[in-house]
Amino acid sequence: MKKLFSILMLVFLMACKQDIVYLSEQDNNRDIALSVGQTAVITLAENPTTGYRWEFKIVPENQEILGNIKEKYIQQQTKLIGAGGIKEFSFRVRSAGKAEIFGYYRRPWERENKKNEQSVHYTIIAK
Repeated sequence: MKKLFSILMLVFLMACKQDIVYLSEQDNNRDIALSVGQTAVITLAENPTTGYRWEFKIVPENQEILGNIKEKYIQQQTKLIGAGGIKEFSFRVRSAGKAEIFGYYRRPWERENKKNEQSVHYTIIAK
């Protein structure tokens, strides 16, 4: 009985895990195929104490493909002053189509300079 319960729990956890897709800097410039209803979470290193922050833009801006868009900063559990953390940018696929997400790691008060800025680009293909 314990073995059956363990197998069922494992299957349940695997099914739940597939609803969330995690993306990182390693997925930069890749096409990401997602299904309607799936959630994607982009996780990138960020250190706002330096003034640098991730800014995200979705193209086209008036798209209806992605919804429930959220941004969250997760601070490291350390007592070190100036330690960085993780920026999470998440969204849920609402309908089929194609959208692009651009992320720029920059200081908001500085003029945009895409040649010198660290950036990421994801093409979301929703089915």
